[in-house]
Amino acid sequence: MRDKIDFDRLGITDDLMFGTVFQDPNLCKGLIELLLGIEVEEIEFVERQGLLDAGPLSRAGIVDLLVRDAAGNEYDVEMQNVATPGIARRARRYLSLVDTNMLDRGQRFEDAGNAIVIFICANDPFGRGWKRYDFTRACAQDGQPLDDGTSIVFVNAAGERGDYGDGFDAFLHYLSNDTVIESDYVRRVDDAVRGVRDNPQWRRYRMLWSEKYRDEIADAMDEGRAEGEAIGARRRDEQLARLARALEDAGRGGELAGALGDEARLGALLREFHLE
Repeated sequence: MRDKIDFDRLGITDDLMFGTVFQDPNLCKGLIELLLGIEVEEIEFVERQGLLDAGPLSRAGIVDLLVRDAAGNEYDVEMQNVATPGIARRARRYLSLVDTNMLDRGQRFEDAGNAIVIFICANDPFGRGWKRYDFTRACAQDGQPLDDGTSIVFVNAAGERGDYGDGFDAFLHYLSNDTVIESDYVRRVDDAVRGVRDNPQWRRYRMLWSEKYRDEIADAMDEGRAEGEAIGARRRDEQLARLARALEDAGRGGELAGALGDEARLGALLREFHLE
């Protein structure tokens, strides 16, 4: 039985709400600039719940928000509401997926942009009180940075240490309490949240989407690879991701779980939505 969702209380920390709101390129650009303290060129691409795959024998990952700017830099932004054991290794996995995604587009190593993973955490992931934890690769002997263009950033909504500006603090306060509006940017984000949660189509979409549902899709794809379906596995993964979205948009998201174990039914759904 599906848990009832109180949409009036659903805010920006809901991962699907987060991805929906920040699909807006202007809000997304502002978010990355705010969290990283950098200037970002024009946003070229924003995808929520994007499927990233590192090959036929590796585990696929579904990221909350995948972003690419005009300079070729890519950002994976994740909303993390609960403390997760092994979060550092999870972030490493996501960084590898983003990096592979960039090179899959035919870039040479020397032409690849920066790859940055950002985890926005409701609780302190490391217990040291910083508002932001920045991790980059450096030489163990002398501390010199590797300068490979990769970094992992954890934003801590419960943090008290570090000065990253009033705008940064305003956003952290909003994450902790969405009635606290302390900046024009936060007001724009909050207005977008209210617009999304009042949308009936989005409400249906949200009811069908859960962490358990996403994991079932990823696990089913992994099992297919383990059975030796290396040829065409990447295409099938992409088909399943597109089918999941199409079914959810049609209000039929519950059909996918059953179809994953029934090739005939799965084939019929792919044909119905012209995804073969």
